[in-house]
Amino acid sequence: MKIQDSVVLVTGGASGIGEAIARYFHSKGALVYICDMQDEKGKKLESETNGKIKFIKCDITSEENVKKMLNEIKTNSIRIDTVINSAGISWGELIASEKGIHKSENFEKVMKVNVYGSFLVSKYAAKLMIETMDAKKECNGNIIFLGSVAAFDGQKGQTAYSASKGALVGMTLPMARDLGGFKIRVNCIAPGLILTPMSSTFDSTRVGKSILAATPLKRFGLPVEVASTAEYIASNDYVTGTVVRVDGGCRLPYF
Repeated sequence: MKIQDSVVLVTGGASGIGEAIARYFHSKGALVYICDMQDEKGKKLESETNGKIKFIKCDITSEENVKKMLNEIKTNSIRIDTVINSAGISWGELIASEKGIHKSENFEKVMKVNVYGSFLVSKYAAKLMIETMDAKKECNGNIIFLGSVAAFDGQKGQTAYSASKGALVGMTLPMARDLGGFKIRVNCIAPGLILTPMSSTFDSTRVGKSILAATPLKRFGLPVEVASTAEYIASNDYVTGTVVRVDGGCRLPYF
């Protein structure tokens, strides 16, 4: 699959890693849609790119919202080539301590956004990919989950977050098997600690320094390094059902 002139959807694309991915694919000549709940940031990104990055406000935990978004993309662009499920929330809370126990509603919220939202977007995107498939092509679509090394190396307080990212890893292979006959590929990227504007000072903290010490490359990753991994996956028609770690070789230690 060629990135140039392809149609790409990035969920959570108005900020952070999602924004970096959206900008990266736009720079490679793709028509990029982003969905987010951040109106101001989404519209700003659309304006900056003269509409080449198109913003759709969408709550990915709402099935009706997701159906409406994919129908809008279908109406405007006929097809969708690549979906990058970047929308997600982080959360830290101990499962139990002297002070109390993990709030069930917090666990439910993390799972609903990170897992259920990605599931909804993926199934409706896959439906559109199947509707517009071309038997002559080697690839009729890509679905990429943005997981985390926390799926494997979860830290204290990450029961909900690690469970959600582990679920994305667990969905990758069976979904790839479901869709392989249609030449639709499904993969997952598991980033380590990636420096964004919100986390730009993390490397100077005690935990940040400890993680750097445990990282063979002795630095944190950049959003563009996640974006270029997404490009590789989207471009290589024989990569499916796998998880690619982008983590500098780090295996998070116990803190």
